[in-house]
Amino acid sequence: MTYEDLISEFKTVRYCCHRLIEINEELEVLNHKKTGLARSGPNLTPEQIRSPLPMPHYQPQYHSPLALYEIISSKEAEFEHFRKRLLDLRWTELLPLADQNILWDLYIYRKHSDDVAEKYGYTRQGMWKHIKKEIRKLC
Repeated sequence: MTYEDLISEFKTVRYCCHRLIEINEELEVLNHKKTGLARSGPNLTPEQIRSPLPMPHYQPQYHSPLALYEIISSKEAEFEHFRKRLLDLRWTELLPLADQNILWDLYIYRKHSDDVAEKYGYTRQGMWKHIKKEIRKLC
């Protein structure tokens, strides 16, 4: 892999973490529906409950348990995809701790490069030169 490929992978960490959290929440809801404990349908107001008039019908989203299992399996596959992308970033562990912290500050916490360079005792250009040199050693 080249320097640009490694950095572009590192930039996706934030998105991957966000998607993992979203998928986990969706899986919790789907697993709850799978157990049959979820109530699907609109909540009726007390006036609607007492009314002799017919109420609107609600069509549930899943008509069969098989469709629900298929959606759960696709969400689990998507979860594993994003988890694998995060595990592919093990190359950062080969860098010295200070360089790992610089990368995290720049790409995960999205701090300004001037602030990060000042924090670690570099000029902005010197920091980029150092980081590129260290990453190219790994390639």
